[in-house]
Amino acid sequence: MVSSQKTALRRVPTGPGVYLLKNANGRIIYVGKALNLRSRLRTYTGTGETSDLKVQILRSRLSTFDYIVTGSETEALVLESNLIKEHRPRYNVKLKDDKRYPFIKVTLAEKFPRAYVTRIVKEDGSRYFGPYTDARAMRRTLRLVRQVFPIRTCKTFRLRPRPCLNHQIGRCPGPCSGEIAEEQYRRGIDELCLFLSGRADEVLGHLESRMRREASSLRFEEAASLRDRITDIDKVVKRQRVMTATRVDRDVVAIDNHEHYGVASVVRIRGGKMIGCENVPLEFVRETSHEEILAAFLKQFYSVATELPPEILVDHDMPETEAIEKWMREKAGRAVSIHFPKRGEKLELVAFARRNAMTALRKAFDERKVPKIIEDLRLFLGMTRPPRLISAVDISNIQAAYAVGTVISFRDAKPDKGLYRKYRIRTVKGADDCAMIHEVVSRHMSAVIREKQELPDLLLVDGGKGQLRKAVEAVRHAGARGVTVVALAKQAEELFLPGRAGAVPIPDESAAKRLLRRIRDEVHRFSITYHRSLRRKATRKSILDGITGVGESRKSALLERFGSAAAIAERGEEEIAEVPGIGIRTARRIKQALEQEARGSSAQRRSG
Repeated sequence: MVSSQKTALRRVPTGPGVYLLKNANGRIIYVGKALNLRSRLRTYTGTGETSDLKVQILRSRLSTFDYIVTGSETEALVLESNLIKEHRPRYNVKLKDDKRYPFIKVTLAEKFPRAYVTRIVKEDGSRYFGPYTDARAMRRTLRLVRQVFPIRTCKTFRLRPRPCLNHQIGRCPGPCSGEIAEEQYRRGIDELCLFLSGRADEVLGHLESRMRREASSLRFEEAASLRDRITDIDKVVKRQRVMTATRVDRDVVAIDNHEHYGVASVVRIRGGKMIGCENVPLEFVRETSHEEILAAFLKQFYSVATELPPEILVDHDMPETEAIEKWMREKAGRAVSIHFPKRGEKLELVAFARRNAMTALRKAFDERKVPKIIEDLRLFLGMTRPPRLISAVDISNIQAAYAVGTVISFRDAKPDKGLYRKYRIRTVKGADDCAMIHEVVSRHMSAVIREKQELPDLLLVDGGKGQLRKAVEAVRHAGARGVTVVALAKQAEELFLPGRAGAVPIPDESAAKRLLRRIRDEVHRFSITYHRSLRRKATRKSILDGITGVGESRKSALLERFGSAAAIAERGEEEIAEVPGIGIRTARRIKQALEQEARGSSAQRRSG
């Protein structure tokens, strides 16, 4: 232990808290919690022998540490989870999908609640169901809920004289037009929440009782509607697998891992039936033990969960079980127990969850297989790892007018349009493509790092040696490490690499060349489209906007009829006046404004 660490360690309190280990660059490499901060930090700053490989690695990387004192171990556990999400240290277990998981939100605080998808949980009186790791399955559930439990879907509730189309097709009970009383609407919302909680059997019991009452009161139409809802819910119940003979509520958690990847499978059992299974990808260093992976997952996953079952079965024993149980009890407001079963029905449930995790991990590895064309490109460029995420940048401008830059991305040789980005050139004056490349690449890479997104393995620049040089400078300036930069020129289809004096020849039949050309053409298409859209908007604005009597609706009607401002200028006043809402006086003003614009443009060209 170096003397500075010894001195710092003496000042560390012996109470509970969170510690942050940092490397020589000041980067946080590990976040942990401890009941005794000084004792735990001594583990990492000491020099005694240890068989724990991860501790050995952290000792070799550790330069300094920070700590935060908390009032209890439970507070430390919550803070630890939040700091891991914020800093994503290299040596912590992390849920691989960094984005917020989706929830189904039921707005109970509203007079007539609705249900919709959200990724943000607030203390606003609403009820949240989730998290869902499979967004597609979650949306299927929401569609089913809206079919079985008619509720409003409009974002803003307001009274209206007649109900909307959704009411006419049976998808909304029409609270906005007084078709249903608040008490009756609320009863449907309560049943919806029971259904989302996995209590479909209870919902069936309520509906069957109501159906019998309606039938005995000779309200056969209402009874028939309830019968249809019962049939729909019964179909769902029959698809749910019976997992236990007793009607218990529990989650079953198991993990399968290989090297530094893993999948945690959470089987949700409500009333003895499986209502869902969430498979969560994990990332960690290979020296991490199964116990640490499991404990870290439980803390991070259930920190965002809105409901906790009375019992959680796990596939491994953990030293942190008691602390996690205490935290869960405080979060749930009732008893929550964590068990590692050794025999019987509970062990079979854990085995079922583990098989789920193994299947999900195999599927994840199949998806991670490198396509042959990506491997060919890696070999051709001499890269150490396959360029699975490739970004490309292009500039579009005509004599520096409306200059723009765009960045597109391909993942495993397929467009990933969620990563397409557009940039207006801000700092470059004049038609300097190289300087524009530097600005766009610098802004884009800085944004990727700032938002903690995935950096591309390869950046393709549309251009030659000058554009390549500026792109490399921008990548370094942004601090984007590990990004390979290449340039592909349009005219001779030449490839330029950093540090190579001349162009690198690529055979025309090469799969690598076909892929690079395809990506280059796609970013060029995207860039040109963006540039044209800006020019079109600017042209419309300069000619039609500002004409007295021509607002947005009339402008839209004119452009829909004639297609462009230039086409309007070629028409006579009478024909322009035929557009609904225009009239002859407005048509005359439009014609005069367009003629004046044309004269001004002609004079400008002559003077130029």
